[in-house]
Amino acid sequence: MQLSILVLSNDRAAADALTASLTKSGHGVTVIANPGDIVASAAGHSLVIVDRLPSAIKVGDVIVGVRSHEATRVVPILAVAQADDVEERIRLLEAGADDVITKPFDLAELEARIEALSLRAQRTRGSGPATSQAIGDGQGRRVIAVFSPKGGVGTTTIATNLAILAAERKPGAVLLIDLDLAFGQVASHLNLQPKQTLLELIRDDAALHEAELFRTYTIHHPSGVQVLAAPPTPGYSSLIGAEQLELIVARAHEAYETVVIDAGALLDDRMLALFGRADTVIVPVLPEIPALNAVHLLLDQLSETGAMGATTLFVLNNAFARDLLKRGDVEGALGARITADLPYDPIVYLKAVNEGNPVIRGAPRSQAADRLRDLAEIVLGPVAATTDATGDPPPKERRGLFGLRR
Repeated sequence: MQLSILVLSNDRAAADALTASLTKSGHGVTVIANPGDIVASAAGHSLVIVDRLPSAIKVGDVIVGVRSHEATRVVPILAVAQADDVEERIRLLEAGADDVITKPFDLAELEARIEALSLRAQRTRGSGPATSQAIGDGQGRRVIAVFSPKGGVGTTTIATNLAILAAERKPGAVLLIDLDLAFGQVASHLNLQPKQTLLELIRDDAALHEAELFRTYTIHHPSGVQVLAAPPTPGYSSLIGAEQLELIVARAHEAYETVVIDAGALLDDRMLALFGRADTVIVPVLPEIPALNAVHLLLDQLSETGAMGATTLFVLNNAFARDLLKRGDVEGALGARITADLPYDPIVYLKAVNEGNPVIRGAPRSQAADRLRDLAEIVLGPVAATTDATGDPPPKERRGLFGLRR
């Protein structure tokens, strides 16, 4: 992958070293020393590296300036931190840097970071703004996976509520699969006591190959969702391999119009097989540096393996009472748009989990329920309008503010 790279640095020796390394890899490199020239120069480049500046000028201020101009707003920026200082890295990400590398760094690491930033930028430009059109085929079948490389970020909450909202449209046509194979909690979130799980299903080879037999292993939930529960204990998770998982998803796709999968937080061969079959992958993220770093590593791994063929959506879970990172900071750190977010609420989510009654049913008028409905409309498409006895469509339900789509 050959890129045109702009390097901003007033350290001539450092700039020469960067230039020698990057040109050796086939990239075109332009070096400037004056921060005032960066906006005019950056627009024509694939990526910008901001290195050492005069002491009177802050790197963060330069990055903010680049981001404030329309022509350079989406140009990937790699900031070079001069020391291993966590606070400095956070400040640079908050200013709008897409990634931060700390001196001293290995040139192989620099090349890997540059390639990852370029790939993320291509995905972002290709994704375009979210619209009210469904991501999957509105009339066909779709597989939606909810996955995060970090646990405790809301994958099960999103998967269960999304499945219920899909079933409100077509009861009996939606399957929710718990593929958090070691510690799945879908059954608990839905207050179900499964007598059959994925463990029993994989022992029936005929059911893995025949859709009607496959259906007999699902559990009915009052919402209209059919559920395939995770194995009863972590010790059984290793019995389900990538080949069996592919059969499970294939039969689910054949037997149900919409398949929603809680994929947990473990990235292995089984999950890579799942990503290859999913139409949409929803990745919940927390507004904190460790969670964002984990997502960075996930995206880099999937880019390298070519496993992520699906549409990827990022959902910001505001799990903290106080903002640690703003939405714009998170988007800058990810190098991608946030499609939707879940509001902070100290009661609604906890109550839903403890009672086994998902938010969309237990607190349907809450702000959290509104945001989950908006996410469902992005993923599934808008709810079809119906008419009342007069033949007129019903008045549109008033919702809370949701200025999250771009």
